[in-house]
Amino acid sequence: MGLPVKQNSFRTWGILFGQRGTAGYFHRFPVPRDCRRLPAILYAGFFILIGIEGGLWLYGLLGGLIHWTLAGPIVALIPSLNPDIGELRQQGLAYKNYGALDVITALVGHLSFGTVTGILYGYFHSGGGSVLAF
Repeated sequence: MGLPVKQNSFRTWGILFGQRGTAGYFHRFPVPRDCRRLPAILYAGFFILIGIEGGLWLYGLLGGLIHWTLAGPIVALIPSLNPDIGELRQQGLAYKNYGALDVITALVGHLSFGTVTGILYGYFHSGGGSVLAF
């Protein structure tokens, strides 16, 4: 979206794989499929477990909030290459060391992921109808 955020998952994953700078970009290719499917699978399992009959967008939104709440402390533990000074620094709880914009965009991203996951699960699980999704 062109926002001046400092968070960069490529840098973070690169640091986890012992690389600096944008080298993490190359290590991230196999990761997104697993890392982004797993939460969606967990959401779907939750939907099945509690037997939701509708409004999956709202349950997905709630799942996104829970996902962000759990991811925030994990991000605080992972150092990343600070783009301003080129040194490894802690990102802080939910990217708070990078500023309010990074915290908000991480939250909005997780909420969007959860909402879209709920809608798509409802759409596909109902055989193409939108009864479960909304």
